[in-house]
Amino acid sequence: MSLEAAYAHCETEVRVAARDRWLGSLFAPAPLRRHLHALIAFEAEMGRLRLAVRDPRAGEIRLVWWREVFSGARAAEAQGNPVAAAMLDTLAAFRPPSHLIENAVVGRQTDLYDDPFPTVADLEGYLGETRSGLLQIAAFVLGEGRDVGAAETSGLAGVALGLVELLRGGPRPLAFAPNELLARHAVSAEDWREGRASPGLAAARAELIALARRRLAEAEVARRGLPKALAPAYAGLATAPLWLNALAPPREVAAWRRQWALWRWMRRA
Repeated sequence: MSLEAAYAHCETEVRVAARDRWLGSLFAPAPLRRHLHALIAFEAEMGRLRLAVRDPRAGEIRLVWWREVFSGARAAEAQGNPVAAAMLDTLAAFRPPSHLIENAVVGRQTDLYDDPFPTVADLEGYLGETRSGLLQIAAFVLGEGRDVGAAETSGLAGVALGLVELLRGGPRPLAFAPNELLARHAVSAEDWREGRASPGLAAARAELIALARRRLAEAEVARRGLPKALAPAYAGLATAPLWLNALAPPREVAAWRRQWALWRWMRRA
């Protein structure tokens, strides 16, 4: 498969799986957009892994395959996978720290099991590994290979956007609520999984929504200290507040509202 075809595949995937972020990528310089598409497509593929396998062992094998791809051990096989081929080309072009992609793969082991997180800090750590590192690589792309000090912004934004995704229902909506949070509001893990309405469950969800809003605000403050060219990497911050407002009661956000919010956010950025 040619690199052009691999990147075209990634863009098609992103337009469907993460349209808000695809729209945000259009604000990046044309030569760099395809690398953002590769990163977003890779994150989407990792997020689907839990739903794609019935046996966690099969998921573990898939994660080992991805780790070997990025270590260079499966170069020939990787060229047959469009997301892998595009990711390898992106990483070779911009050379971000290797631990960022390693953590993004290893962190997904948690998705394969239904064990809840012990604490809220553990949940934030998981989101930092699986989301924040990829945002930091996107900052390397837009910085054209330079380390522009985007670790703090990426960390906060990854947690915020990951919380929004989980609260909306994926990729692990049943078991992500930390035990610490459930105990604080006297909610059982079974009540959470079944979505049994109660004051405690509502309070637990409200606490996570408040945490997401707090991390969003902190990410916005941190982002203002970065070069303006990096803004497309964090375009998800533009529509995240709309999705949070649409959680209770759960509802969709019209495409035109998301596009308008993104356009205004990018103008300010």
